[in-house]
Amino acid sequence: MTPPWREVSYPRALVVALATVLAITLLYGGLTSTAAFGAYNSAWDGASELRDLADRQDSETVLLQNTTTYADHPPNQSIAIVLSPDAEYTPREADRVEAFVREGGTLIVAEDFDPEPDALLEAIGAEVRFNGSLLRDERNHDTAPTFPVADARTDHPYTAGVDRLTLNRGTPVEPGNATVLATTSNYSYLDTNLDGDLDDTETMQRYPVAAVESVGAGDVVAVGDPSIFINAMLDRQGNRAFARTLLGSHDTALVDVSHLDALPPLVRAQFALRGAPLLQITVGLALVLVVTYLSEAGALAARARHRFAPGEPDPALDAPVGPGADREAAAAWVRERHPDWDAERVRRVTDRVMARSSKGQDDD
Repeated sequence: MTPPWREVSYPRALVVALATVLAITLLYGGLTSTAAFGAYNSAWDGASELRDLADRQDSETVLLQNTTTYADHPPNQSIAIVLSPDAEYTPREADRVEAFVREGGTLIVAEDFDPEPDALLEAIGAEVRFNGSLLRDERNHDTAPTFPVADARTDHPYTAGVDRLTLNRGTPVEPGNATVLATTSNYSYLDTNLDGDLDDTETMQRYPVAAVESVGAGDVVAVGDPSIFINAMLDRQGNRAFARTLLGSHDTALVDVSHLDALPPLVRAQFALRGAPLLQITVGLALVLVVTYLSEAGALAARARHRFAPGEPDPALDAPVGPGADREAAAAWVRERHPDWDAERVRRVTDRVMARSSKGQDDD
């Protein structure tokens, strides 16, 4: 018996291999993202490790593609994360976020230089704001002055077990009535003209970089650098411990990507499918039709392969028939010997048997 792989031609094998590679590439591209702070971005600037950390904290992780889904989760058991949104929240969207916080939810807003988060904080009734100027520390920093290390030793539960935070091109927070959670050293300053030097108009002093404020029954945590939560920064001093403490204090982590273009195409399609029953039915019917078509195509291909290929023994040669053989008897003999054959193949072999019988008569 010839092994199945020997029946496959090299061109066909190459086409199958290329199709497989293309399918894997498309699947990977459809399930991953390259957007900064993206929950499905596994590169240095993504937040996939933050999502994994939330999963390991015995808490449910939910991606919110729309602010309407805030209402689907108990606020007093949930913490929502907003990392550097790309667009401003509309008044109606901000109302939903505010309702979540005022009913007992915790909201983390992390930003450095863009104005959208300040607009959100104002809309939900919080007083804390982001300064927007680049923070540098010439002495207490990680790899460079733009990586200032902040002291996070406070008595607040959100910094329990956290000694410090490491920023990456962050900005101070302006706490207002909020409680400060982390502060830079006395050697930090705001590089307002971005020249990389401490000028006469720039003064070294301590700056708060994280604060928590009560809004209604909930909390708003403002962090002056969304980068502390990205993959490349989570392992810097204190960052993972801070994220773990925040996430571990709640049963559900809501990652708000409603204003962040960070969802891969297949994940976005999954969200769309979940929220559209009619679309689910349509896709289901389409899959049934595709499977049915492939099954029929496979059956036709199998029947085609079972035709008498070059070099295949002719079953009709073994038929014990002679001149004047009865067609029904010949067909019964074929079916008895080959019960796995379909009716079409039985008919073809029977035709050959009868042809041999007629040839025998002619020879006589």
